[in-house]
Amino acid sequence: MFIVKSIEETLNIIKSNFNDYALKTKIIKIDDALHYVSKNDIYSKENVPHFNRSIVDGYAVDYNSVKLASNSTPAILKLVGEVEMGMEAKYEVSPNTTVYVPTGGHLPTGANAVVMIENTDQLNDQIFINKGVSMNENTFHKGTDIAKDELVLKKNTFITPLVIGTLKSLGIREIEVYQRLSVSIISTGDEIVGDVESLNIGEIRDINTYTIKNKLITNHFVINEVSIIKDDFIAYQDAVKKGFLTSDIVISSGGSSVGEKDYTFDILQNMGANVLVHGVNIKPGKPTVIAKYQHKLFLGLPGQPTSAYVVLNTLLKTIYNTIYQIDKPIINTYVEATLDTNIHSVSGRQLYQIVKLSMNQENKIVATPLFAKSGMIKALQQADGYIIISDLTEGVTAQSIVKVYGFGD
Repeated sequence: MFIVKSIEETLNIIKSNFNDYALKTKIIKIDDALHYVSKNDIYSKENVPHFNRSIVDGYAVDYNSVKLASNSTPAILKLVGEVEMGMEAKYEVSPNTTVYVPTGGHLPTGANAVVMIENTDQLNDQIFINKGVSMNENTFHKGTDIAKDELVLKKNTFITPLVIGTLKSLGIREIEVYQRLSVSIISTGDEIVGDVESLNIGEIRDINTYTIKNKLITNHFVINEVSIIKDDFIAYQDAVKKGFLTSDIVISSGGSSVGEKDYTFDILQNMGANVLVHGVNIKPGKPTVIAKYQHKLFLGLPGQPTSAYVVLNTLLKTIYNTIYQIDKPIINTYVEATLDTNIHSVSGRQLYQIVKLSMNQENKIVATPLFAKSGMIKALQQADGYIIISDLTEGVTAQSIVKVYGFGD
């Protein structure tokens, strides 16, 4: 019998039970670190930028000489030279002189502002300043972006292209990261067959293995092993045990609802695993099992493709962030759309309704529910996302504005 948990309860159970993984680490080149998670805090060993520079094409000046300049009363300065890109400035600025500086060029000694070139006129070696500037205007000073000894990357940070760019700006070449989490996937059922050319009556080609596997790969997990197991207690238990020996996480689909051949709960108890969740208050996806075995996570998904995918999508980011101890809120992006059809929901159970998006004649986004049974794959493939209907309501009426969340694929 299910002891059903809410989505919020389920996510909190994951957070409180799976933050003690003994994660393996490795040292890799920064160029190869994309989508890994950092092991240590990283501090800057230098300033960025490491010299004062201009952020516009213009003339380096002592701002006191030009602060009152205007079109009617321009300040007139003598041009004494030009800064070459990538080179140290050879000239100094005085109250009566100026030096041309390109964007990114070294700011000469004596300069404390730069006048944009479009606010100037030139006559021979005389520069007419037609607009005043303030102190340090259009300049970028040493250490303004990153100061020496500043914490630039916290441990347990997911490494994005921008993180790599920051580390490269500091000349950092290697970083210690956690190895990617490995997963064993088990698909169960007497009716499930592999990639066969033709089917016998009663057989179903395996779907979940491929949707689950590729969802995990997209989210930076490593797939160690994939197997299809018949409805056999011993074979299923052996597959689960093997999965825990070889992988960080074991995920199964099928065998988790209440029925004569639904073995997941019994197998986990027989192994001595701590079953934390046996049923989630979500539609589709109620028969979900979460267990802990020797500090590792077992996730038992429903056998129906839509149910399995919706549950995995709902839990996966929390699983990832918890295991890697990433201390950042999960951002679930959405678009607002007008619902074009009534959706009925059973009060007391949170509904995840898949929808397809389109544009109407007024160029507004419209959400069309895809009413499909959880065993269907076509509707899931056509879906652009889903809406969440509270367990406290009995549905949503047409023309309502709804939030459509993407699958992150």
